[in-house]
Amino acid sequence: MTLELYSNDSSYYSMIARLVLVEKGVRYNLNQIDIHIKMEQFNPEYVRIQPNMTVPALVSGNDVLDGSEKILRYVNEHFTGVNLYPEEDQVAIDDSLKRHYAFSIEDLTMGNAMRKSPIAKFALGRGLDRGTAKCLELMKKHPEFTVACQKKLELEKERRKLILSSENNYEQMLKEATEICDFLESSLAKHEYAASNSYSLADIVWTVFIARLFMIKFDNMITSRKNLNNYWQRMSSRESFVLANIRMSMPKKLLLRIMLALIFKI
Repeated sequence: MTLELYSNDSSYYSMIARLVLVEKGVRYNLNQIDIHIKMEQFNPEYVRIQPNMTVPALVSGNDVLDGSEKILRYVNEHFTGVNLYPEEDQVAIDDSLKRHYAFSIEDLTMGNAMRKSPIAKFALGRGLDRGTAKCLELMKKHPEFTVACQKKLELEKERRKLILSSENNYEQMLKEATEICDFLESSLAKHEYAASNSYSLADIVWTVFIARLFMIKFDNMITSRKNLNNYWQRMSSRESFVLANIRMSMPKKLLLRIMLALIFKI
């Protein structure tokens, strides 16, 4: 059975999907979805696979998984290899995953970008405008996607409020990110990995979380904590880190292309 993963290189949740597949030793075809410039998540062909119009998505036979947490659990359950969800550690792993998925990494990332660059807020606004226009165009040409598009438009409205308005929750997300790092520091004082003494699903999500903190230049949250910093050195040294293409930075040329596309509506 051939697995098809629809992913974007820099997408936070796509990295989680890629990492679990690599850690489990599962072969898959990688389908790149340009979510920034071409906005291929709004292509009818992709919407038929993933009506939420997000990445990642995993197609395994007749099964379609539409989010990284679902993919995490599905891949571990349905494929051979090391068990990343051992019975004796499931309570701790579930607690770790719950903490991770309750946190909005997008709000922290975008909020931080807007504080660093006066152009970022303008560019992000343009990006949301382009997404809304793409969604409306899709709904007009393909009425069968009306319900999915209406749901997407409501979510985009909420994103605009949270990211761009004065009501954004960046400060709250920064506080929660600090609390998460404290939680991990404490956990790692008790055992070798994030949730137990063996590598698990929890380590997959926290590896990507830490990589994102480095990407947005919050690496001091990691390096200032002894246990967490040692953990990060081990996680980023794993072969899977390279094979899954875990990003700690955005290539400057790509970032420039994205900014130009957003500003000039290319």
